[in-house]
Amino acid sequence: MRIETETRWIVLGEDGRHVSLGRAEPSEAEIASASDALAAQGLSGWLARMQGEYYRRSKLTLEPLRTLGSTPEADWQTALTAFHAVPYDATGGKPQEAKVFSDSPSFA
Repeated sequence: MRIETETRWIVLGEDGRHVSLGRAEPSEAEIASASDALAAQGLSGWLARMQGEYYRRSKLTLEPLRTLGSTPEADWQTALTAFHAVPYDATGGKPQEAKVFSDSPSFA
């Protein structure tokens, strides 16, 4: 069975937080609105095209298209690393605690 890859456009913040703009390419007005909203809060980020399976982040590719908001203090790689660092709940989109497994598991 072949799984189709999904394409969506997102705004990726410097700290890894992100907002989906949808699966259709956003209009210039939508992009300008997102950029203005970030700048009004003193934030910055990137418009990016995300391809792959959203809930399997290891299978995602993100392509930065342009900067939005204020001038970013961090670079793209830092934002991308932060994006992949926090696992998200597949149903609610809420950050989860990273699962820590015992260093010395016992199998009984």
